[in-house]
Amino acid sequence: MSLKKYLKTMKDDEDNLDIVSPCFKISPDVQLKEVPTNGEEYLLKVIKERKNIAAVTKCNKDYSKFAENQSQYVHEFPRLSVPEKLKPTIEWQNMQVADFSETRMYISRLLSKRKIWKNNINIIEIKPTCVIEWKQFFSTHIPTLSCVLGLQHALLDQGLEVLTDIISRTKPGNTIEHKTGQWVYAFLACTQLPLLSDTTSILRNLARKCAEIRFRLNPDEENAITAATPLNIFICLVARYFRQYDLAD
Repeated sequence: MSLKKYLKTMKDDEDNLDIVSPCFKISPDVQLKEVPTNGEEYLLKVIKERKNIAAVTKCNKDYSKFAENQSQYVHEFPRLSVPEKLKPTIEWQNMQVADFSETRMYISRLLSKRKIWKNNINIIEIKPTCVIEWKQFFSTHIPTLSCVLGLQHALLDQGLEVLTDIISRTKPGNTIEHKTGQWVYAFLACTQLPLLSDTTSILRNLARKCAEIRFRLNPDEENAITAATPLNIFICLVARYFRQYDLAD
């Protein structure tokens, strides 16, 4: 057979293909059994079961509002604007990211030498869902490395979530307390990468709460820039270091 005739025959076969045609033919003598004993009986059972299933399955949920790779819809409020007087420059944000990166590298080097200093850390035990214990812990402890590194990684997300709740209670016109800010920074510095989905949600919520507090500051007050600084730092780190770029200033 010539190449030209072969290609024509192949094209004719492709035109006659039927994607729903059976791949295997089963002898009419094969009987349907509850427990197949050979390949043909198994295929017959599969074919019979397939007839009870619709050819096209429709989703009964409205996914039109979902993000492309999102399996569950999470409502997020629109991003609040920032007064120009309180908006950090790109250069300033880059400096914060660089300093934060150095801090995380220092912690990483410490963790690699855990055998040397493991006896000097404070092992912290807290019920993950007990908010009262968390708040007492934050008020009675100082965020030193010996304290933060004593927390299991499973507790970091819960602690950061409680800190976000504490921040959300800041009165309009005020900023977060200095010690609370130190705890947030310490927890961010110990947050593991790559981020889990729950951790991402917590970080985004933290940044949005900070943006909300900043939005309620009076930019004309003398200490407005100072009050906005810790808020700008946390928004910057979540957006630019942890790559939630849509929240960036």
